[in-house]
Amino acid sequence: ISLGQGQGPIAQRMIERGQAKGDWVFLQNCHLAASWMLTMENIIMNIADNPSDVHNNFRLFLSSMQSTKFPVSVLQNSVKVTNEPPKGIRANVKKAFLDMQEDYFNDHPLDSKWRKMVFGICFFHAVILERKKFGPLGWNIGYEFSESDRECALLNLKLYCQDGKHGIPWDALMYITGEVTYGGRVTDYWDQRTLKTILVGFFSPQTLGEGYAYSASGTYHCPESDTTNNIVQYRQFIEELPLIEEPEIFGMHENANIAFQIKETAAILVTIMNVQPQKSGKGEGKSSDELVFELASEISEKIVKKIEPSQMKDVLQRRDSKQRLASLSTVLLQEIDRFNKLLRVIHSSLVDLQKAIKGWSSCRTLWKESITHF
Repeated sequence: ISLGQGQGPIAQRMIERGQAKGDWVFLQNCHLAASWMLTMENIIMNIADNPSDVHNNFRLFLSSMQSTKFPVSVLQNSVKVTNEPPKGIRANVKKAFLDMQEDYFNDHPLDSKWRKMVFGICFFHAVILERKKFGPLGWNIGYEFSESDRECALLNLKLYCQDGKHGIPWDALMYITGEVTYGGRVTDYWDQRTLKTILVGFFSPQTLGEGYAYSASGTYHCPESDTTNNIVQYRQFIEELPLIEEPEIFGMHENANIAFQIKETAAILVTIMNVQPQKSGKGEGKSSDELVFELASEISEKIVKKIEPSQMKDVLQRRDSKQRLASLSTVLLQEIDRFNKLLRVIHSSLVDLQKAIKGWSSCRTLWKESITHF
């Protein structure tokens, strides 16, 4: 069953029936039923706690996109399989051609034009996926394009070019691919323009011309020729593509790699920090919670509770004949008020942090990131 609004009770009945009869149950798209996740967690924990009440042949499969709502306890008690797109253009196009049926690619009335269009769609899919690595230089918003988008685009291509007798309906194909299949995921106007512009470079009438290349250097192109006209030869050509692609294939300057390398380095460093032990290895050492608690106390002692306006120098408190303060003094008093508000927030946050460490607050998870940073 595919989860969604109102599907929770139906899925629960399926699980109960499966436990009794030994059926296999597959709950698809769990991320779309965030409100039902707590109920699902209780059901699964009950299964784990009472294995004698469950049929030996019963199996429960769950599928989900990345979601913060997915129960951690379910993940901890499950066998997990992740499916991620290959990294790099060569690996992505290679996987697409490994999954493709030979007769689908080789045998078609459009012959070489058909193979060029299929190759163009696969290359286009790989390019828009890999643009994410450049951060905001690639897309304003990170979109989760998937293999199903590419498969849908190829199915539409086959549907509209089934017999090849009426030519290639480019307007319909480019609209469906750019506005529906891929464009349906895009919410930003400028990203939509970028997507359609990239599509023209890989999937349009001009891409069927002799000697057409996807990049200025000519490294990336469709290998269709008299000696390369079947899926096996295409796979050999893909194997010879550069392992690390240059920014030119994305239509970017070479300096775009700097943004990618900074992002990649930051991600690696964050990962290394997250896997560091949270407690001291020595027997008499202090735990991370104790160290953070002491550091919070030390910071609280060093920072004043409040700045009194009366501490201003006498020269700044002098008033003129109309009992008005100087402009600089007025601004200073306003800044003191603002800074006192900041001091109150700092001290209250440190107190709340210490309460969370001691277990006096139920919001420890909200302070987990702060504790890690300390």
